[in-house]
Amino acid sequence: MSYDEFKSEIRAGLPKSLYILSGPEAYLKERCAADAKKRLVDPALECFNFQSFSEAPDVSAAKDFVFSAPMMSERKLLILRRCGLFAQALRQKAEWAELFASLPSHVCVLVWEDEPEKGKKSSSPVRKAAEKAGVTVDFPLQTQAKLVPWLAKAAAKGGKLIDADCAGYIIASVGRSMSVLRSEMEKITAYAPGGQITRADVDAVLVRPSEDRLFKLIDAIMEGRRDLCYGYICEMRQNRAKPSALLWTFSEQLVGIYRARLLLSEGLRQQAAARELTKGGIVPFVAEKSVRIASRSSEERLERLISLAREAERSIKQGKSEPWTALEMLVAEMRI
Repeated sequence: MSYDEFKSEIRAGLPKSLYILSGPEAYLKERCAADAKKRLVDPALECFNFQSFSEAPDVSAAKDFVFSAPMMSERKLLILRRCGLFAQALRQKAEWAELFASLPSHVCVLVWEDEPEKGKKSSSPVRKAAEKAGVTVDFPLQTQAKLVPWLAKAAAKGGKLIDADCAGYIIASVGRSMSVLRSEMEKITAYAPGGQITRADVDAVLVRPSEDRLFKLIDAIMEGRRDLCYGYICEMRQNRAKPSALLWTFSEQLVGIYRARLLLSEGLRQQAAARELTKGGIVPFVAEKSVRIASRSSEERLERLISLAREAERSIKQGKSEPWTALEMLVAEMRI
């Protein structure tokens, strides 16, 4: 089943009892869940008719929710988001398989798990039971023909215009993940000075050499290399990068590194932490660099750096600081 077919069933008020959301496009899966909640759940009765989990609950709790009658409604909605239900290590596999095989008509369950590695199709009995009882909704990466007008709408929300060539340039630069494209488009829209987004605007925000220099700048800060810090700033200035865009990206990178630090603190290995950041919309090469820096940084220091970067952003927006000066002062204040 396609995403459009799923939307038609939900909007007609005729959902099936179980949908398995499959494919790499996470952004549309989130939209799918949001649309189902909006159409099927009365906000006033949400505590009775809606549950969502990001870790596998005890199957008895899921059964209690699924088999109890909806409160003043025709439907109940259960969302199981990356709970590891199709993993071989899942406990209560037989009970979950039995539950999926016997869902009542008044419930709609949405399940999505990470896709198995290529050539390693999961043979989990829970997956088999879910696929037999439910319908698989496919979420492939969208084609450029669909993404170009979608980017144009995103630009329009920010009061900007973008032509097809420039939109295609963005797609070629960051890939076809809609969550990544949305994040990058927000940056571009925020920093494009005119009403029409140009390639120069895109390069100012997305250009990889500048972004790589920013990671090297953060590395130098962590290592206490003041000489390298100002050398990298000088290079970016000579390359005519936009300081406001650089500071925005610098702040976002620090936030990404902080998120990576939290994941590592939870016990994830570096590769797994990078995958989690990518799922959240961070470009893969940025995720890998964020994890690497996070592995030798403390939460306290990263929190302080983020606070200083946010203060510098506010100073520029309020007209208190010249952008390049603000970036140089930021490095000085970071007490390297």
